[in-house]
Amino acid sequence: MTPSTATITRTRHFDHPVDAIFAHWTSPEARLRWETGPDTGMRYDAFDTRDGGVEVVRIIKDGGEVGHMVQSHLKLVKNELIATSVIGVFGNETTTIMSVVIEFSPEGDGCKLEALSQVCDLKGGDVQHQHEKGWDWILGRFEADIQEHGLITA
Repeated sequence: MTPSTATITRTRHFDHPVDAIFAHWTSPEARLRWETGPDTGMRYDAFDTRDGGVEVVRIIKDGGEVGHMVQSHLKLVKNELIATSVIGVFGNETTTIMSVVIEFSPEGDGCKLEALSQVCDLKGGDVQHQHEKGWDWILGRFEADIQEHGLITA
């Protein structure tokens, strides 16, 4: 089987300052809503979004765990950057390897959030389409959470 790879970049612009967008992105309270809400099928053992932090994400389908991902935050620079490695384990074997870099930069009075992920599916799946759709979904949920609940800025 030949692994498949993809590089995905997604950019969103926000009418809020960088520090507010970064704080909302890393807030455990906000992440419970937009990243792991009851409709997502994702459950974190704990949030640890800091330099060196490790998070385990359980993937739930039809009431049972079908796999998990281990996210290691390799570099976190407040209000600027989050660099993360992700290992996905499904069916008791490593199936996915990812590197993710999210940059937060000032843009006028607002913020530009740019997400870059490089993905390798060791089983040869359609990672380009799947991960483009995934980033659009997660960034849409993030934006909707800000609109519905306001920003968490601390």
